[in-house]
Amino acid sequence: MNSVRVAVPADLPALATTLAEAFGDDPVWTWMVPPHGRHARLERIFGALLRYAIPRGHVHTTADRQAVTMWAPPHSWKLPTPAVFRAAVPLLRATGTRLPRLLGRMGEIDRLHERQPAEHWYLEFIGTAVAARGTGLGSLLLTDALARLDAAGLPVYLESSNERNLSFYRRHGFTVTGQPPMRSGPPQWTLWRDPAAV
Repeated sequence: MNSVRVAVPADLPALATTLAEAFGDDPVWTWMVPPHGRHARLERIFGALLRYAIPRGHVHTTADRQAVTMWAPPHSWKLPTPAVFRAAVPLLRATGTRLPRLLGRMGEIDRLHERQPAEHWYLEFIGTAVAARGTGLGSLLLTDALARLDAAGLPVYLESSNERNLSFYRRHGFTVTGQPPMRSGPPQWTLWRDPAAV
């Protein structure tokens, strides 16, 4: 039986693998990360992000580490400059000549995020390992978090880089608020969940 728990540093390698699998066929991530050795490249990227996020206590996983969510609390979604510098080398190694694509898209996403009402939680990533897809682990993690956030009366914001996931988010009370035009690459969608409207 799977249960939800806060991730600890020892979980980092397994959770980086889970996220690499989850985003291995994602349209935006396959555009940003070269195909050769993509899984290892994605593990480097997610490992760098988890290294910053796990100590802050907002990464949740299942008992088997086959699903993971990364959250940022209100006013804390931007990576501070020291964390950006620490992630720079793994990002460069992971993306190579596609680094401008990654940085450009991250900049566009940040500008979209800045337009949202400030008081919200940000669902940075949610992912399930390939072998566990369709087993309800993503819903387990999301339902657990939303119950707490609803009790606090706080909305949730996210971007989806895969159109097939929009129905999943709608089932959990999210509304698609836009498909903003991107300068290049595949589309992304912005979603918002207001507990007062659910």
